[in-house]
Amino acid sequence: MPRHRFTQADVAVMAGVSQSTVSFVLNGNAPIGVRISEETRKRVLDAIHITGYSANPVAQRLAGGRNQILGVFTYEATFPRGGRDFYGAFLVGIEHAAEQLGVDMLLFTSARVVDGRRQLARDGWQRLGIADGCLLLGQHEDRGELQHLLDTNYPFVFIGKRVSEGRMLPYIGADYESATARQVERLIALGHTRIGYAGPQSSDQPTLDRVEGYRQAMRAHSLPLRFVDVHDVPGAAEEIAERRLTAILVAPENYPEELADALEQRGLRVPADVSMLLLGQPLHPRPGERRWSGFAVPREEMGARALVLLSRIVDQESRTPKSPEGRMKNAPVLDDADYHQMLDCPDIDGESLAPAPTTTEIKEGNIRDHA
Repeated sequence: MPRHRFTQADVAVMAGVSQSTVSFVLNGNAPIGVRISEETRKRVLDAIHITGYSANPVAQRLAGGRNQILGVFTYEATFPRGGRDFYGAFLVGIEHAAEQLGVDMLLFTSARVVDGRRQLARDGWQRLGIADGCLLLGQHEDRGELQHLLDTNYPFVFIGKRVSEGRMLPYIGADYESATARQVERLIALGHTRIGYAGPQSSDQPTLDRVEGYRQAMRAHSLPLRFVDVHDVPGAAEEIAERRLTAILVAPENYPEELADALEQRGLRVPADVSMLLLGQPLHPRPGERRWSGFAVPREEMGARALVLLSRIVDQESRTPKSPEGRMKNAPVLDDADYHQMLDCPDIDGESLAPAPTTTEIKEGNIRDHA
């Protein structure tokens, strides 16, 4: 015979109380004017322990309560084959924060990945309702879906800086702009003036911020901008040599190892002839790869901070009525600085940064004048 699944009513009968009293004990909050004695609370908890009763979180949510479940939705495959995952460090930070907050995490994976991207549309909206709120991660999100979540007041936080109309979209981002500008300053301090940026000028937010940091720092020193396309790596190495660049900024997804190898095949040593700074460290460095100079992205901290922010948003939504007249006293109020947090990206001292070669070295050594 299958084991009987105990219900809240069974717990109430065993404890000798009403079912509403069991609900109040479970939720930890009784209505104003209702007092539950410690003796009654103990009888209910003992009955729960004896029966092994566990509340149905979906039913709790339908009844208007919080279920202490927060979701995670990734626009790309969460665990891609080959182990070159993008999300691992974020998930580690999320898990640590969940342990501290005492919440369970639900990973939404039912939406199929089509052309490298998932969508929340169709069944996804209903599934999100299982969780009190959701963390969103992805390099190629759907802006329309984010706006829909804002319009419907569903609690969510994006991991990574994202902008929206009215600046209402909550996010925890990495300060790529300041970190990239700082790398330019590091190069200039070592005598570099012919500094290039290797990579596409695409419309995703991390690239926009990196390029803007490069532009601002170069213009602050009245230095010309030099962009190099890395779609063709050997061609990029050829261009760097022809333009006599002594330093390159490159994001980890833009083939830094391949580019360094191509430069050295042309007789240009990294970093003696060409310094290379990575705008974010490789996610999974392979044995024998260079120890790159540049900056690191605080992925674990971003994941943890995002979950804490989401928990605060959910708490504010559940404790604060929608109408201003009914707003609770002392309810937590989040301001713009809470909703839009940018974390510093620490500098990394690796082995790919060196002082600029002298003018004589540039013209007479490996970096030749092709004018």
